[in-house]
Amino acid sequence: MSNMQLGEDTTTMSMTLNPVNKAAFQKAVQSLETLNRAAVFHPTGTGKSCIAWKVVEAHPQTTFFWLVAGAQRLALRQAELTRYNGGTLPGNVRFCDCEKLAAATPEQWVRLGEQKPGCIVLDCYHELSAVCWAQSVQKLLRMCPQAKVLGLGVPNGAPVCAAAQELFADCIVSHMTVAEAMAAGTMPVPSAYAALLWPQEEELATLRARIKNLCMPKGDTSLRVQYEELSWSLRQVENLTVLLPRLLSDTSGHYLVLFESAAYQEKLGAELEQLLRAVDPAVRFYAADHACFADSAAVETFLSDTAPGPKVLLCVNAPGVQQPLEGLAGVILVRQSSLMSTFKQMLCRALVAAGSRSVPVFDLVAQFEGLGNGRTLQRDCTEAMTRAGSKTPGFRQERPMQQTYRLYGKLRREMEARWEVLCQAAADAAAKEGTLELPRSYTIHSGVPVGKWLELQRQVQAGQRPGRLTAEQAAKLEKLGIRWNHRLEAAWEKGFASAQKYRTEHGDLLVPVRYRDKNDFALGEWIVYNRQRYLGGNLTQNRIERLEAIGMVWSTSNDLWEQNYAAATQYYLEHGDLEVPIKYETPSGFGLGVWLGAQRAAHKAGELPQEQVERLDALGMDWTNRNDRKWMSLYDVAAAYYHEHGNLNVPSEYVTPDGVLLGKWVARQRYAYLNPDRSSARVTPERKALLDKLGMVWEKYDPWQERYDLALAYKTEHGDLEIPSVYKTADGVWLGSWVSRQRQALNSGSSALSSERRKLLRILFKGERRPSDPAADHGTVREANWERNFRSAARYARKYKHLLVPASYVDSDGVRLGVWISNLRAARKNRPDSYQVTPAHIKKLNSIGMVWDARDAKWGTAYQQAKAYYKAHGNLHAAANYKSDETGFCLGDWLRRMREWDTAHDPKLTPERRAMLDKIGMEWSE
Repeated sequence: MSNMQLGEDTTTMSMTLNPVNKAAFQKAVQSLETLNRAAVFHPTGTGKSCIAWKVVEAHPQTTFFWLVAGAQRLALRQAELTRYNGGTLPGNVRFCDCEKLAAATPEQWVRLGEQKPGCIVLDCYHELSAVCWAQSVQKLLRMCPQAKVLGLGVPNGAPVCAAAQELFADCIVSHMTVAEAMAAGTMPVPSAYAALLWPQEEELATLRARIKNLCMPKGDTSLRVQYEELSWSLRQVENLTVLLPRLLSDTSGHYLVLFESAAYQEKLGAELEQLLRAVDPAVRFYAADHACFADSAAVETFLSDTAPGPKVLLCVNAPGVQQPLEGLAGVILVRQSSLMSTFKQMLCRALVAAGSRSVPVFDLVAQFEGLGNGRTLQRDCTEAMTRAGSKTPGFRQERPMQQTYRLYGKLRREMEARWEVLCQAAADAAAKEGTLELPRSYTIHSGVPVGKWLELQRQVQAGQRPGRLTAEQAAKLEKLGIRWNHRLEAAWEKGFASAQKYRTEHGDLLVPVRYRDKNDFALGEWIVYNRQRYLGGNLTQNRIERLEAIGMVWSTSNDLWEQNYAAATQYYLEHGDLEVPIKYETPSGFGLGVWLGAQRAAHKAGELPQEQVERLDALGMDWTNRNDRKWMSLYDVAAAYYHEHGNLNVPSEYVTPDGVLLGKWVARQRYAYLNPDRSSARVTPERKALLDKLGMVWEKYDPWQERYDLALAYKTEHGDLEIPSVYKTADGVWLGSWVSRQRQALNSGSSALSSERRKLLRILFKGERRPSDPAADHGTVREANWERNFRSAARYARKYKHLLVPASYVDSDGVRLGVWISNLRAARKNRPDSYQVTPAHIKKLNSIGMVWDARDAKWGTAYQQAKAYYKAHGNLHAAANYKSDETGFCLGDWLRRMREWDTAHDPKLTPERRAMLDKIGMEWSE
């Protein structure tokens, strides 16, 4: 897998797959490479996990997160390691229990994300509930969008969670039924099978109630006669104490009894034990005392028991049963449900527990319908084995209740036909009366008591009367317009049906609040109503589960917040902090910088839930706003200056060794304080108090006087004012150029100088020769300085092949070349008679590639930065907040603006400029 290259090579396992699983493995790897997703849909016990382990073995450099639904399946996977890897978990695999993951702290979630898994294994994702999906799986997938996803599922029944089903809808690489697994040899085949109705009393009572609910006319006893015939046939079946020993014939063997659920075991466990003692008083019972057979002391004792008589291990249908127990003599299934999916799951787990041995299976099922499950599987298995070329297809099946099941089928078909007649009578009555809300005494002309029958159906549906309505029957009555016992219930069902249809058409339940369906039902309002009842704790668990199964989002704002938080997590995992520029957008176009600003504002106003605060804290969120954080960072620089110099009298030109323009920042604070209406900066009382601690002088600052004092001190120390143009004081003042400008202003009689400053300058320059004096040679000094700067510019042009000098650039001799070039452009534009830009000077500058247009120069400088980045990285994929190391130029933002100019056809992006960017690999669509 191309991008699954994380972690160290810590796997040692070496696995061999059977041909079916090997083919599934190869298809899974291919799908993961091309689609980033793959799903294997094989029955329970056929070795799906072996395929995932093989994927782990084949990619030792990849970090795997293996998600399981519940502690029992986790125990099963850990037990598998004994067979696959000597009991050691590979270093590149981390097991995650979905239930524990949902309860993880924000910090634990972030630590998990920092591991950056290359692949996530969703083990038996068909077992995930919608709640589990939202609280663990979906959060993990959002946090790790780069990870590939491998799903392991079972084809017996639809997933509880529609979102999980949709994730793998188009990438199921291998699909195998139980019959196909048996035909292929990946699933053991029972040596014999028999099914018996047990217990019988409740099912017979339900059958009697169903007949009574059909409101048969007086004198019509046909159904009752059939029922009596069925009852007689049931009594003729051999006693269970006779049937069991015939199928489970090893009188000293070890047997597994698998109950459908813990509740069903509690209900019938004692009765079953009594039954088995009647078969053989020497029977000994054991109960699995752990979620996984491999960890159960009772199982170990059970297997080692060699005493005479049958040994029976009682356990509940669970993933931990899928552990081979070599030596089993047979299996008993105790089922309450007649669902084919439940039957297949229990049978497969039991056969896996039997290990390599083919054992007989006795199926005790509580419903007549369940008697046909084994028969259906036998037929499918026979067909699959015949296709596979087996000479002995299928498996042997005893049918002690064959006659009874045949009679039940006949009775069931007759009851269904009678029910259909009554349903049609109800439809005719509804067409005639215009409603199905008929009085109990309503009877049609043929004497059919439609009103009574409808009332009975309502009572059965509400669980107030024995009987059973199939989903198809309930749907037919609803289509006719039946209202169940409670009108609010009927209204809710109508809304649910509309929600199902919306989900099918739109893929979600994010319904606009004003939305109405084609029948003018206000679905949007119905969704809001149910969200409110859920949040208020007033929605029944049944309705919660039904809505979650079709993708209900209980809080749209929370779901949106989760998506945005996932984007913040991605930024944190990539950059190590949440210092996100305010204009930053994710690759998908989400304004993460703006969103984080909104979270800070909500937190400041006390409107952010504590849970969300804690989760953002886990990412190192700084709750102060960006301006405050920037201000405090500069304040820390000012404090360092104060501790070094004992004051905050920072010259305006002062730049720290780290390149911070501290002088300008201090001046800006002073200006903002004295001119609050003119400055965009703000000096709050808190900021003023902090600056006061550093001795800030708030009176208007006079930089001219400061420089005058520095010049006077220089003259006192050196005896003259022949200051080199590159001379800079300890505080960063370019004193030579300032003195030169003041001398020129005084000699030219500039009106910019006040009479007081003229007087001070005459004192300063006292003793110097005037320009009219032939000995005066100021022009030669100026020319020397200009030539010095020109030589620096020529060197820059030779080195970089252009003269687009960043404003902050200073050469190795201390020449502020960037500032000088900028001043030349300004002088030529605004002061063409300036000594700096004489025709001779202009000619010399042109000869080395001077760019006189400031805007062109600025763009050209940025282009040179982009060109350098391309040369270093081979692309222009600079992050939005990327800055050049040397100049601090924000190249990422400039590239973004170029793309915006291109999209908006901004004339500033000329064809020539676009061509230049194309030449260095600009991708305009990013």
